[in-house]
Amino acid sequence: MDRASRVLAWYGLAATLALGAVGCASTTRIYVNSTGQTNDGNTLYMMIRTVDKMTATERYQEMVGKMFMDPADPSVAVTKPIFPGNIESINIDDGDKKDIVLYFFFTQPGSNWRVPLRKPLPAEIHIDLGRHQVERVQVRRR
Repeated sequence: MDRASRVLAWYGLAATLALGAVGCASTTRIYVNSTGQTNDGNTLYMMIRTVDKMTATERYQEMVGKMFMDPADPSVAVTKPIFPGNIESINIDDGDKKDIVLYFFFTQPGSNWRVPLRKPLPAEIHIDLGRHQVERVQVRRR
């Protein structure tokens, strides 16, 4: 193979790898819809956390503690206030190999205060918050 062919082959390989890297990186868009009655009209917090293993035994107070740790808990990816009556949106990179859990910290939480999501993450997630818990989750796959 002559020098020009090797250079072209190298550039072709580099372009393929670059396109592959771009194709692998994807983003999940999360929409959170609340009403004026959500959390009795009081601001609440949302936390997004990466997890190695899904578990149903997480305690509410333990998760609230993770949100306010100093130094920050490395598993916490995002914290965001939710203002009742508004729609909030968040982008999450799907680059991490771990599953994620979305937590909603209501003043008087109902039984549905978290939303677990397994990999691969969907393109979009629409979450409707009720008065004291998550009322509906809609997922749009890629």
